[in-house]
Amino acid sequence: MAQTYLLTTPDGEEVHVESSQAGETITTASGKTVEVPTLRELKKLPLVEKEEAPARREWSVGQSILFVVGLLLLLGCSVSSVALYRITPLESLDKAREVPIELIEGDVEKWTMEDTLSFWAFATSGRALGDMRGNASTDRYVLDVYESRQTFLMLSVAGVVLGLILMGGAFAFPGKSTS
Repeated sequence: MAQTYLLTTPDGEEVHVESSQAGETITTASGKTVEVPTLRELKKLPLVEKEEAPARREWSVGQSILFVVGLLLLLGCSVSSVALYRITPLESLDKAREVPIELIEGDVEKWTMEDTLSFWAFATSGRALGDMRGNASTDRYVLDVYESRQTFLMLSVAGVVLGLILMGGAFAFPGKSTS
């Protein structure tokens, strides 16, 4: 391996020359031509300290796994977020919870004694709960669908954020150092 020496030109310019260039004529960075001394004279010049290249870092297996899991989570949740948002926009759940006034049959305080007793007889019968669920099953189903889609949409968005965090974490942790 050739050693590098610091050659100072007559006008004060410093040039790095290798021992393999001894006796040759070189051109400096300023464009001047300079004669490199013989090897015997070159060895009297100061040596240039080799700059060590910074140690390269290679990814560890853990970093690779973290990055791949984060990437898969990011991609999968991004696709599902877009799909779920197209099916159920964020505003739709609030609209689904609004109960139209037509669904309210009457004010309990205005019921007569006969209305109250007939409702009591119905409510205490064995089939009351099933009948009430049967009458409201369509509305309840719509609300359940909206709520479940809303939940999955929020989980998808959280998955995107978690994927970004995992991918960033893969870059933040130090890997294997090689020289």
